[in-house]
Amino acid sequence: MPNRDDLEQRIRALSDDEAIRALAELMEERGLLPAADQLPSTEAELAASVTVVDAEAYLRPDQPTPSDGQLARSALEYAAAQREDLVETVSEAVDYARSPADHPESFTLPVAVLVITLLQTEVILKRSSGGRWSLTIHKRALRDSALGRVLTELISRITGGR
Repeated sequence: MPNRDDLEQRIRALSDDEAIRALAELMEERGLLPAADQLPSTEAELAASVTVVDAEAYLRPDQPTPSDGQLARSALEYAAAQREDLVETVSEAVDYARSPADHPESFTLPVAVLVITLLQTEVILKRSSGGRWSLTIHKRALRDSALGRVLTELISRITGGR
């Protein structure tokens, strides 16, 4: 089993493209891409259709909107730190993303959608009968700084920091 501190350093060293590729690979390996396909397919649709209540609890006015790569790195760090069953898979996804081989880009989903799907037990995105999407975050004590960071970056990414 990979050393978690070493894995965290490897994740932080990923470029934005590598981090996104690693997150997509993790989602594919876990069989989560079909669930992600059920969510909004573009970042604009996600941003326009999701109402985030109590965003102020997560956002700071001086906080820049994270890049997709930063959000992907935070999600990978969270998965490796909090899910014992994912440590090996995250490590393999990082290795895959960093490998020099050609990586066909077979996914077109926004990183925010991949992160929401990964955090299924913490975040629920559902569509009403009227076609409106709603984002619900299971609010609990955020002793876990990794989860807090992912949620903050996710909300900032979806709302553009507003």
